Amino acid sequence: MSYRVGIVGAGFLTRHSLIPALRDMPGGCLAAVLDPDPQALEMARRDCPDALFTTDEEAFFAVAMDAVHVATPNQLHERFAVGALRRGLAVVVDKPLAHTVASGRNIVAAATAAGLPAIVGYMSKHNVYNQEARRLVRAGAIGTPQTMVAARLGWRKDDWRSRPAESGLGCLADLGIYPVLTAIDIFGADPVRCQATAWPVGDPTRTDLYAQATLWFDDRRYLHFETAATFHEQPASAEVASYTVVGDGGIIQVTGAWQMDGTGALNRCDASGWHPAARLTPSDPYRSQYELLARCAAGEPVPGDVCLERGLRDLEILYAIADTAAAGAGAADVRLSGGVPLAEVR
Repeated sequence: MSYRVGIVGAGFLTRHSLIPALRDMPGGCLAAVLDPDPQALEMARRDCPDALFTTDEEAFFAVAMDAVHVATPNQLHERFAVGALRRGLAVVVDKPLAHTVASGRNIVAAATAAGLPAIVGYMSKHNVYNQEARRLVRAGAIGTPQTMVAARLGWRKDDWRSRPAESGLGCLADLGIYPVLTAIDIFGADPVRCQATAWPVGDPTRTDLYAQATLWFDDRRYLHFETAATFHEQPASAEVASYTVVGDGGIIQVTGAWQMDGTGALNRCDASGWHPAARLTPSDPYRSQYELLARCAAGEPVPGDVCLERGLRDLEILYAIADTAAAGAGAADVRLSGGVPLAEVR
């Protein structure tokens, strides 16, 4: 039995990752792609002769499908996620959940009213090296985690991600979200305080290009991370994705596990020295997302760490960091209201 997915957005993510993931998924089927740019559609059309590629929204939703993946600029997430849910379709919303917290709340409300499976496209959650880091921490391999230090540096074109009206946040939402998501998994809690700087701040025409923050999860445990982007170019040296977790009984270092291809590396240190991780087999995180959504459509509960309520809480955290950076007044409390308590979603 096939699982038919329509994708809104024919950009790089769709061409590079989403269409190949559906092609490789047993039973996966690309039903249609919607985008206002005919050239982007033409680039995505290759090797997909049976799918509809269209600029017409009504024609897109007229195609028989089981789910919709919203892979658009952030400001359009609400429009297409709510539209799909109201048509009785399951949904994947690419990260972050929305461009504003208010918009994110509207998506959550629509999913609750529809009673349909809906997940946030957190591809890093499906990476085997991140999963192994979580397993090791929960197994007590490094004792109790105390600190996490991380860097996610990349690049971007001067496109919609640079415009607050379309993106909401810049580097924080595009790249900095990965350290935040991973730290919440490692510490098993939401942050309660943060201190941050960013540049630029308060610019109505340009999103943040650089940010660094410290998030405290209680009086002792914290994440410190840095995120930044270069423009226009894609030098290898600008792509950095790494984190180190220090526990009271050891250390875990992970590199490359926030990249789109599902690869990475993990090493662990204990009293006897450094040890490479057990041999892991990388898997396509985007295929894993689609397989999860299909299982949820068949009755499996949506995991708490990718549910829309979790996505809303994560969006609130990102805005708390941005607001703290803009205020320039030192540490501030992180106040969350949109999601559910962490204990209820794990």
